[in-house]
Amino acid sequence: MGSPPGIDGEWHVDDDGVVQRRSRRSLDADTFERIAARIRDGLEWGVAGLAVRDGAVLLVRQDGRWVLPGGGVESGEAKTAALVREMREETGLDATVGPLRVVTEQTFTHGDEEVMFHFAIYDVAVEGELTGDPGLEDESVTDVSWFETLPDDTLDRPLVRFLRDD
Repeated sequence: MGSPPGIDGEWHVDDDGVVQRRSRRSLDADTFERIAARIRDGLEWGVAGLAVRDGAVLLVRQDGRWVLPGGGVESGEAKTAALVREMREETGLDATVGPLRVVTEQTFTHGDEEVMFHFAIYDVAVEGELTGDPGLEDESVTDVSWFETLPDDTLDRPLVRFLRDD
C-alpha cells in the first residue's frame, strides 16, 4: 500500500491491511453535547460501506456533503448487520459485506471534556437499483449516486480515494 496523502489524524496500515486511524476533533459546546449524549446512550460504533463499480464509488449526500453510505450501530446489533441495514435504507441496494478496510478511533473534545467513538469502513458488493428516495424520513440524506471522480466536498476524500485506488 502506498502512503495516502492528506488523511487526517494518526494512521498506519496493520498486518491485515486494515487502516488504523486515530483522530481528535474539537467541537463547539452544542455539537459536543449532542454527540456526547448519543455516545452515552449507547452509540459507540458507526459503519460505512465502500462500494466500487467500474471505478465509480457509491456516495450519499448528507448534511450538505457527500459521504460513504452507512450509519450508527444500534445496541446489540452486529456491525455487518448494521451496514447491510444502513445500505438498504440510504441507497435502496442490497449489500454483501466484504473485508474490513478502516477502523477509526475518533475522540471529540470540548475544553477538558472528551468522548470516544469508533467507525469502521468495509468493502461491500451491492445489487439492485438506486432508490429515488434515499434515507429515512428523519435523516438528512438527500441524494445517492455513483461517482467516477470524487466530489470536492466528499468527507474524508483522500481516504476514500486511497481505498478506491488500492
